[in-house]
Amino acid sequence: MMRDTFFLPVRRIKRFWVISLPLLFILIVVASTIGKEHILIFKLFDLWKGEADAVSSWLFWELWLPRALLATGVGMALALSGNVFQLLTKNPLGSPDIIGVNAGASAGAVLSAIVFPSFISMTTGALLGALIVVILVVVANGRQLSFQFEAIVCGIAMNALALSIVQFGLTGLRQENALLLAAWLSGSLSGRGWNDVGMIWLGLPIVLIGLYCINRSFTLLSLHGDVAATLGVPIRFTMLSSLLLATILSALAVLVAGPISFIALCAPHIVRKMLKTHQTVWLANAVVGAILLLLSDIVARLLPVKAHFPVGVLTAGLGGLYLLWLLIAEMRKNSF
Repeated sequence: MMRDTFFLPVRRIKRFWVISLPLLFILIVVASTIGKEHILIFKLFDLWKGEADAVSSWLFWELWLPRALLATGVGMALALSGNVFQLLTKNPLGSPDIIGVNAGASAGAVLSAIVFPSFISMTTGALLGALIVVILVVVANGRQLSFQFEAIVCGIAMNALALSIVQFGLTGLRQENALLLAAWLSGSLSGRGWNDVGMIWLGLPIVLIGLYCINRSFTLLSLHGDVAATLGVPIRFTMLSSLLLATILSALAVLVAGPISFIALCAPHIVRKMLKTHQTVWLANAVVGAILLLLSDIVARLLPVKAHFPVGVLTAGLGGLYLLWLLIAEMRKNSF
């Protein structure tokens, strides 16, 4: 009995990887080969050997494969960012799309494209917008060793303010440019190319290495700030560095795919439920985030609608339902 109890976490982790990694691979293959009007999965070997017809090759190499890899990278980035924010705030709603980080990145990208197109790139604008929101949330938190309720409320207020800035920016554009920007703001993986894939996959490993470098300090801080301070953990450095890394991930995800909700909110919860742990488990969060976004994108692509259906619209609906479920579960817990 003691032997089984001792090895239970290891078995749980092994079972998680045995299920999640093949599922991730299958979803990447499906997302790369299946569309509404074309199914390329039976031509996969011909595509890899370069013997497929021109249309199939173009669909696979220029549209669907980069889209699948982008969905994988963006899902990983959002899940990792959400894990950082939820562990720091100790709040199930403490995800970057709820407390304004994604909206700040969107506002920064929009303003840089409209007001300062010659001086600030959209990449810099998105990062600056996200950082401004995080800085204001940190200021609202004061010198506390953990995030307080006031900081979460400040983040929600910043989210509303950033969204209003985005809408104001759209009114100053010509109609065709406003439509393009509105499509990006809905959260879409359509029409993205290898440059976007390169951007997200260049930043993702660097930030992941940074998270692993502060993993021990961050784990102690996320469990209890006072205990971490007693053990000599550099509280402010760990908090600020983890926030910076999470903000970079959110800004990169928003830049290449627009603001996509639900993934950062839901993925960490799923990992904690599956592994029965409140530790960081970065790679597990990344894989679950990729699976969620790939699955959402496949569903959005195959919906029986004539127009293009942005994946961000689908995830926003799912996020709203999941948020409602969280609130109901919390109310039931407090009633007993």
